[in-house]
Amino acid sequence: MINTKNLDFKYLMENQKALNKNLKSKTIDSKMLEFDFKIVSFKIGQEYYGIDIMCVKEILKEKKFTRIPNALEFVIGVLNLRGEIMPVIDLARMFHLPSASENSEVKSIIIIKVENLLIGLVIDQVQHVIPLRKADIQPPSPLLGSINERYIEGVVEINNKLYVILDTEAIFSDKEKSKKEILPQSSDLSEEFFTFFSNQVEEFSGVHINDYNKGRFRELYEEYAKENNIKEMPNINKTISEGVLKKFFSKFTGELWQQPYVDHFLDAVTPKLNKFCSDEVRILDLGCGNGHEAFSVYFMINNDFKESDIKMVAADVNLIAITNASGFESSGNAIPSWINKDKYFINTAANLYKIKKEINDKVYFEFHNAQNISTYKREFDLIIARDLSLFMSEDDYKKFINDIIVKLVSGGVLVVGDNEDIDEFTQLSKVNDDNISIYIKK
Repeated sequence: MINTKNLDFKYLMENQKALNKNLKSKTIDSKMLEFDFKIVSFKIGQEYYGIDIMCVKEILKEKKFTRIPNALEFVIGVLNLRGEIMPVIDLARMFHLPSASENSEVKSIIIIKVENLLIGLVIDQVQHVIPLRKADIQPPSPLLGSINERYIEGVVEINNKLYVILDTEAIFSDKEKSKKEILPQSSDLSEEFFTFFSNQVEEFSGVHINDYNKGRFRELYEEYAKENNIKEMPNINKTISEGVLKKFFSKFTGELWQQPYVDHFLDAVTPKLNKFCSDEVRILDLGCGNGHEAFSVYFMINNDFKESDIKMVAADVNLIAITNASGFESSGNAIPSWINKDKYFINTAANLYKIKKEINDKVYFEFHNAQNISTYKREFDLIIARDLSLFMSEDDYKKFINDIIVKLVSGGVLVVGDNEDIDEFTQLSKVNDDNISIYIKK
């Protein structure tokens, strides 16, 4: 059965109704209605084509796929569909046909199965499912043009339109078009494999891999490829993707920070803030989540700047997370020894600790999109923005960092994700520490 969940049903049904009406309007012998063959019809340019419905597995609309450089001209990419990797072939390019979508995005992909190989065929427009009698299919004519006769099962005229029925087995079962020929497998294609790997991680996990975090993802891919002896297009699933992403996130994401990470932070940050912070330290934590990061930073700065008034804003777009962060609770076992429980928490149950109200009031949690940092009227001495490149396009993240630079005081400190690289921003200088990514505004 064809999976048509991604198909434009309205368009297809309107065309199918028109076709049925036309068939019923003709005075024909009842034997002619004994159909024994069906095709899925489609357009390429202004021409009509069909494929045996028994070869069609699925019809997709505007499905994302990975473009592969240096592949055969008509192989425009590869697609991971529920764990099955398949080439995506542009039929117009393959047969040198004029196409209505040469300069636009792919509109429809028909997934076919030939022997044990799934193939995605890019076409301009899906038309109808047309019932036929095999007896009505005529042999191909040499006048059909670019498509070789041996790739055509036959032709049929319906409503004054000529449909060319393609023989998918003849087209794709040749040795020269086997899976090994169509899908890149050479060890020299590591860049193409990495691109496909990255796109799968993006699709499964909903993140952005871009120039600001690609370095670490490349290391993770090489690690994965070595462990799994990757020789062809890497096929990953959601579980693998989440495992890769977990390795990317900064240390102690979603938990209170621990040693020696805390010391690395303080060694890099405290001397910088001491130069201009005495009475007040203004901190902004973007993407604060459930409060672990925000309170970790507050505790550290409060320990080192005992005489200063700490004013901290912590923002996130997850309303539930920031609601839980205000009134932060933790088990005693999850509170590191460097944090003074008696100073910052009250013991509410056997092993449950809740942040003291006077401490909680020092951190203002708000529902706020990090990309709207320009709306803050104040400047900040310290901004925490770890791993946010994962949640923005490359252009958006670039603008975001530029907006941060505007909101940092001169000499102010920016902490980004452990695996993020923003060295290209000349207004910032990086602190020389391999354990944490910290930049200073010049």
